[in-house]
Amino acid sequence: MNTRLTSSEPFPEDLGGLDLPEVEVLNSKIQRELAHAYVHDGEVDPETEFRSEELIQELDRRDAAATAPSAVSPQAFLPAGGDVRHL
Repeated sequence: MNTRLTSSEPFPEDLGGLDLPEVEVLNSKIQRELAHAYVHDGEVDPETEFRSEELIQELDRRDAAATAPSAVSPQAFLPAGGDVRHL
């Protein structure tokens, strides 16, 4: 098992179609590849940087969706039974 994902290895076209654990594993592998490249090469492949940014955006999107308030129905503001004549 390789714990890094190099720029020459396949990368999903659509991160939105993956389950969260799959996105998290990809992110971990890309972060490990970034660290490896900095230490061993002194620079990072632009494709790896691009992939990292894509993953960060996808994880941020999912975090925002998970913490967004749910829509409130206008019915929630009506008195019991929904009779507006007694407001």
